[in-house]
Amino acid sequence: MDHNDPDTSVRSRRTKRAKGKALLIFLVLIIAVAIFIFWQKDTLLDRFSRKDTGSHVTSSGQASPDAGETVSVADQAMSPPANPSVSEEIQDATDDAAMRDGAKNEKDSTAEDRIYTREEICAEDPAKIEAFYARLDGQDYIKSLKLQRSSREQINEIFQKLAATPPVVTRETDDLLTILKNTAHFFRVIGKDNIILAKSIIEQEQEEYEDIVAALYRLSSQPDCLKDRLGLAIPESVYYDYSCFFLTTMGGRLYLFRRDFKSRMLVNYYSILMVDRANQLGTNSHGVDIRPAIGSLIEEMENSGDQLKRRESYLDQLYALKEKYPEEPRQ
Repeated sequence: MDHNDPDTSVRSRRTKRAKGKALLIFLVLIIAVAIFIFWQKDTLLDRFSRKDTGSHVTSSGQASPDAGETVSVADQAMSPPANPSVSEEIQDATDDAAMRDGAKNEKDSTAEDRIYTREEICAEDPAKIEAFYARLDGQDYIKSLKLQRSSREQINEIFQKLAATPPVVTRETDDLLTILKNTAHFFRVIGKDNIILAKSIIEQEQEEYEDIVAALYRLSSQPDCLKDRLGLAIPESVYYDYSCFFLTTMGGRLYLFRRDFKSRMLVNYYSILMVDRANQLGTNSHGVDIRPAIGSLIEEMENSGDQLKRRESYLDQLYALKEKYPEEPRQ
């Protein structure tokens, strides 16, 4: 299933989120009632005080002979609160917050679950990445690295070096040397300076690089656009090999364990999507089973994925893949 295909599965987790929102609104209303009672405590105490000092009330509303005044229970129940503006303001604020929250969630969901056409991918994503490169060139931390070329040229060179030298995926454990080469794959292929550049961008561009990775993933399905607009010629097999490397090899897993939570989850997520795409194209030559990776990543994102701004979109896609690749029943 392509990441851009519409998801028609009915997922229980959406229902769970809806129930969670309903519970939140209910709790807010309870708090509003408690605040209202607090504001009205003087009026209530005054009424009880009058009752104790001589205002005897009958259920019909008539005063007893020794009563100083007549107080109708019905009138008391129907009378407006002493300060109605307080409860009204609380209710209005609650309603406004709920409306804003619902509108924001709907907007975010629409943006994350948007289905891109080929024309939109080729027009929007290269422009987004080019703007990102241009902004990098003006950053002090990039200038401090004293690159000999622009950010675009330097990063393109990294991509092309990695594409020309993919890691070993099959029979990795046949000898220790292969494991060691895989563990140090990126250092061997792109060198220390480019490693520093990549780590600096990931550390400094926390708010941006998640969107950039998403744009690059979409462009990977449009190789002509990727080549014409960004000058990158990367075969589909390269994406597949690196995805299998991260998901299945000892070297790839060790590399990810040294990375931060956010980077590791993103790499695993797009690796899963790439292998799923290989399944659709019939090119899963290594026979990788992504079911364990799907379940593991769902658990990790549910527990530790708060820093991912697209977490809900990722989880929706992962749950859809979990339904697409159900676990085999235990014997």
